[in-house]
Amino acid sequence: MTASIPSRQPVVRINLAAKQKLDRMQTQTDLSQPELLDLAVTLLEREMLAQRFAQDLADLASNEKALKKYKQISSVFEGASGDGLS
Repeated sequence: MTASIPSRQPVVRINLAAKQKLDRMQTQTDLSQPELLDLAVTLLEREMLAQRFAQDLADLASNEKALKKYKQISSVFEGASGDGLS
């Protein structure tokens, strides 16, 4: 018979200031520290995607040829949807 090995959470090291903030947030919420860290990672990921999207839009707006092509493609899809919305 093989003994089962308990699954362990991965170890992540953080600095003392971040740990103190995490401790404070835990006392202010009903969330565990792993839940708080999961939420922080998710929010950071969303922020990074939003920043990338904003940069892509800025790049598109600064390129007249690409913007014209984008508008042409958009108008095709808007017309194809048949919902009457622009």
